[in-house]
Amino acid sequence: MKFSKAITQGFGRAFRSLKPIIIIWLISFTTISLIAGPFKSAIISAVGSSFATEMISDGFSIDFWSGLNPVFMASMGGLFKGFILLFVFYIFIGVFLNGGLFDALKTNVCGYQLKDFFKASASNFFSFLIATILVMLMIFFAAGIIIGIPVLIVRAGDGGEKALFKVLGFARIAFILIIPIFLLVIDYSRAWLSASEEKRIFKALGYGFKATFGSFFSSYLFMVLIVAVQAGFLFLVTKAIDFNPTGTGGLFILFLLTQILFIVKLFLRAWRYGGVTTLHFI
Repeated sequence: MKFSKAITQGFGRAFRSLKPIIIIWLISFTTISLIAGPFKSAIISAVGSSFATEMISDGFSIDFWSGLNPVFMASMGGLFKGFILLFVFYIFIGVFLNGGLFDALKTNVCGYQLKDFFKASASNFFSFLIATILVMLMIFFAAGIIIGIPVLIVRAGDGGEKALFKVLGFARIAFILIIPIFLLVIDYSRAWLSASEEKRIFKALGYGFKATFGSFFSSYLFMVLIVAVQAGFLFLVTKAIDFNPTGTGGLFILFLLTQILFIVKLFLRAWRYGGVTTLHFI
């Protein structure tokens, strides 16, 4: 019963949150353009637009990159550092926007106001950020235990390459199976933080574990299904955009296709958050 409500009502919450999803897409698009625009200009200034298109039309070209002039290659170091900073900034923006998205999913109305979205984003930012970092550290710690310790034991016992590969295979499967648990913990924690006036991070994480294991079957099954849908969608995306566009029209179609697919990706994420929010309020 809870599982079916998480699927149907979570989808409904996501659908009624289309306005915040579009806002997230616009901000994400703007952020990505900050690095894509300068990089394109640097490439064109180094080799010329027509030559660059010809060299990379068939995929990655060693001759193209090795033929760039030294001045451009020297500037790539600064561009790379800028990309790293922008990537970190993009993560912070993602955490900020998730605060508003969870509030929209909690409110669950079609006429959700954008001012409420940004207000909730600012209110939830710090608690969401710390909770996310803590859960990421838990994931790294779990990976070290599940994968690292068995590998060390096999190597210490001189079990050979065959035994090592077998242990690695089982360890990877076990690690993949516990990932949905951590996703549930962080989503339940953020749902609690969004619905609560107090922003007590450790209390939220405690609730996240309690809610995850309190209705483990329905929660875990829902998360596995949503993650499988997201993985299948990403696979279809790689197949859909696996072509070389020709001419301005082809590039424009590719641009539209990638943006539509990105919005669908955001909707699937909202569906996941909406399902967990539904389970939180049941």
